[in-house]
Amino acid sequence: MPSASALFQQIVTKSAPRETRREAVRELGHLEAVTQLTTVTQTNGIHGVFRRDAVTELKEIGATEALETITEDRAVDTAIREQARI
Repeated sequence: MPSASALFQQIVTKSAPRETRREAVRELGHLEAVTQLTTVTQTNGIHGVFRRDAVTELKEIGATEALETITEDRAVDTAIREQARI
């Protein structure tokens, strides 16, 4: 399995196929890579579907503190903040 940083790079690479990018988000969840998943949710240049997938993964691994941080971050899109609410 690739490292968390390699998976993050796959997500932010816009030329990568959509399903490859979504699978990278799921793999970050399997690795419980909270920092990388949180960064995905907070990065405005990343397409919303990947950001929503990252929130879903954070919820599945029980990353309550990260979800609270996302919810409180006004720079994060409103829809993503609402999804991050516990």
